[in-house]
Amino acid sequence: MPSLTKLVARLKMLHVPDSRDKSKVYVVYAKQRSPFASLEYMEPIIAVMANERNCYALQEMYPDAEVSWEARRVQDAGDSAMTEAEILYLTHTTLLPYDMDANGNPIYGVMESPIPEALYCSRETAEREAPDRYLHVVRVGQVNLLGVGEILE
Repeated sequence: MPSLTKLVARLKMLHVPDSRDKSKVYVVYAKQRSPFASLEYMEPIIAVMANERNCYALQEMYPDAEVSWEARRVQDAGDSAMTEAEILYLTHTTLLPYDMDANGNPIYGVMESPIPEALYCSRETAEREAPDRYLHVVRVGQVNLLGVGEILE
Protein backbone atom coordinates (compact mmCIF):
# COMPACT_ATOMS: atom_id res chain seq x y z
CA MET A 1 0.00 0.00 0.00
CA PRO A 2 1.49 3.41 -0.95
CA SER A 3 2.39 5.86 1.78
CA LEU A 4 0.10 8.80 2.42
CA THR A 5 2.78 11.19 1.14
CA LYS A 6 3.06 9.37 -2.19
CA LEU A 7 -0.71 9.15 -2.48
CA VAL A 8 -1.08 12.90 -1.94
CA ALA A 9 1.68 13.55 -4.49
CA ARG A 10 -0.12 11.42 -7.07
CA LEU A 11 -3.39 13.22 -6.39
CA LYS A 12 -1.66 16.56 -6.87
CA MET A 13 -0.41 15.39 -10.26
CA LEU A 14 -4.03 14.91 -11.35
CA HIS A 15 -4.76 18.56 -10.60
CA VAL A 16 -4.69 20.60 -13.79
CA PRO A 17 -3.11 24.00 -13.14
CA ASP A 18 -5.13 27.11 -13.92
CA SER A 19 -3.67 28.41 -17.17
CA ARG A 20 -4.98 31.90 -16.40
CA ASP A 21 -2.52 32.28 -13.54
CA LYS A 22 0.64 32.85 -15.56
CA SER A 23 2.42 34.75 -12.81
CA LYS A 24 2.57 31.70 -10.52
CA VAL A 25 5.86 29.98 -9.68
CA TYR A 26 6.73 27.18 -7.27
CA VAL A 27 9.27 27.74 -4.50
CA VAL A 28 10.87 24.34 -3.84
CA TYR A 29 12.41 23.29 -0.50
CA ALA A 30 14.40 20.17 0.41
CA LYS A 31 14.63 19.10 4.04
CA GLN A 32 17.83 17.10 4.39
CA ARG A 33 20.67 16.19 6.72
CA SER A 34 22.97 19.17 7.05
CA PRO A 35 26.63 19.05 5.98
CA PHE A 36 27.30 21.83 8.52
CA ALA A 37 28.17 20.92 12.10
CA SER A 38 26.06 23.73 13.57
CA LEU A 39 22.84 22.48 11.92
CA GLU A 40 21.18 19.10 12.48
CA TYR A 41 19.13 19.47 9.33
CA MET A 42 18.49 22.17 6.78
CA GLU A 43 15.61 22.98 4.48
CA PRO A 44 16.93 25.43 1.90
CA ILE A 45 15.12 26.75 -1.12
CA ILE A 46 16.62 24.50 -3.77
CA ALA A 47 14.75 25.89 -6.79
CA VAL A 48 12.04 28.13 -8.12
CA MET A 49 10.13 26.34 -10.88
CA ALA A 50 7.77 27.64 -13.56
CA ASN A 51 5.48 24.60 -13.33
CA GLU A 52 4.49 21.98 -10.82
CA ARG A 53 5.49 19.09 -13.09
CA ASN A 54 9.15 20.08 -12.57
CA CYS A 55 8.62 20.04 -8.79
CA TYR A 56 7.47 16.42 -8.97
CA ALA A 57 10.53 15.62 -11.08
CA LEU A 58 12.77 17.07 -8.35
CA GLN A 59 10.95 14.97 -5.77
CA GLU A 60 11.81 11.86 -7.79
CA MET A 61 15.37 13.02 -8.47
CA TYR A 62 16.22 13.56 -4.77
CA PRO A 63 14.60 10.70 -2.83
CA ASP A 64 16.89 11.24 0.20
CA ALA A 65 15.61 14.78 0.67
CA GLU A 66 12.10 15.69 1.73
CA VAL A 67 11.20 17.83 -1.29
CA SER A 68 8.18 20.10 -0.93
CA TRP A 69 6.97 23.27 -2.60
CA GLU A 70 4.50 26.08 -2.44
CA ALA A 71 2.87 28.09 -5.20
CA ARG A 72 3.57 31.81 -5.07
CA ARG A 73 2.43 34.67 -7.27
CA VAL A 74 5.13 36.97 -8.65
CA GLN A 75 3.97 40.39 -7.48
CA ASP A 76 4.90 42.60 -10.44
CA ALA A 77 4.55 40.09 -13.28
CA GLY A 78 1.23 41.32 -14.64
CA ASP A 79 0.12 38.90 -17.37
CA SER A 80 3.67 37.73 -18.10
CA ALA A 81 4.22 33.98 -17.95
CA MET A 82 7.16 32.89 -15.84
CA THR A 83 9.71 30.97 -17.92
CA GLU A 84 12.89 29.00 -17.29
CA ALA A 85 15.99 31.17 -16.76
CA GLU A 86 13.95 34.23 -15.74
CA ILE A 87 15.48 36.22 -12.87
CA LEU A 88 13.27 36.75 -9.81
CA TYR A 89 13.80 38.51 -6.48
CA LEU A 90 12.57 36.92 -3.26
CA THR A 91 12.26 39.05 -0.14
CA HIS A 92 12.96 37.64 3.33
CA THR A 93 12.58 39.16 6.78
CA THR A 94 15.29 37.00 8.33
CA LEU A 95 18.35 35.26 6.94
CA LEU A 96 20.90 33.48 9.08
CA PRO A 97 24.50 32.83 8.02
CA TYR A 98 25.42 29.14 7.97
CA ASP A 99 29.13 29.29 7.19
CA MET A 100 32.01 31.64 6.42
CA ASP A 101 33.81 32.09 3.11
CA ALA A 102 37.61 32.08 2.71
CA ASN A 103 37.72 35.79 3.69
CA GLY A 104 35.67 35.31 6.86
CA ASN A 105 32.48 36.77 5.40
CA PRO A 106 29.19 35.10 6.33
CA ILE A 107 27.54 32.94 3.67
CA TYR A 108 23.76 33.27 3.57
CA GLY A 109 21.12 31.31 1.75
CA VAL A 110 20.81 27.96 3.50
CA MET A 111 18.40 28.24 6.35
CA GLU A 112 16.75 25.80 8.68
CA SER A 113 13.27 27.05 7.78
CA PRO A 114 13.30 29.71 5.04
CA ILE A 115 10.15 31.76 4.64
CA PRO A 116 10.28 34.07 1.64
CA GLU A 117 7.82 36.89 1.99
CA ALA A 118 7.23 37.82 -1.67
CA LEU A 119 8.61 37.42 -5.20
CA TYR A 120 9.20 40.13 -7.79
CA CYS A 121 10.39 40.34 -11.41
CA SER A 122 12.06 43.68 -10.87
CA ARG A 123 14.76 44.43 -8.32
CA GLU A 124 13.61 48.05 -8.21
CA THR A 125 10.05 47.00 -7.33
CA ALA A 126 11.31 44.57 -4.67
CA GLU A 127 13.47 47.28 -3.10
CA ARG A 128 10.60 49.80 -3.19
CA GLU A 129 7.95 47.39 -1.82
CA ALA A 130 10.19 45.76 0.81
CA PRO A 131 12.98 48.23 1.63
CA ASP A 132 13.80 46.65 5.00
CA ARG A 133 13.95 43.06 3.68
CA TYR A 134 16.78 40.89 2.46
CA LEU A 135 16.84 40.36 -1.31
CA HIS A 136 17.50 36.91 -2.70
CA VAL A 137 18.03 36.70 -6.47
CA VAL A 138 17.16 33.37 -8.15
CA ARG A 139 16.93 32.06 -11.68
CA VAL A 140 13.77 30.08 -12.49
CA GLY A 141 14.70 26.46 -13.15
CA GLN A 142 18.09 26.56 -11.43
CA VAL A 143 18.55 23.78 -8.85
CA ASN A 144 21.06 23.54 -5.99
CA LEU A 145 20.57 21.28 -2.95
CA LEU A 146 22.65 23.64 -0.80
CA GLY A 147 20.44 26.61 -1.64
CA VAL A 148 19.73 28.30 -4.91
CA GLY A 149 20.47 31.89 -5.83
CA GLU A 150 22.41 34.62 -4.13
CA ILE A 151 21.66 37.00 -1.29
CA LEU A 152 22.22 40.60 -2.39
CA GLU A 153 23.78 43.19 -0.12
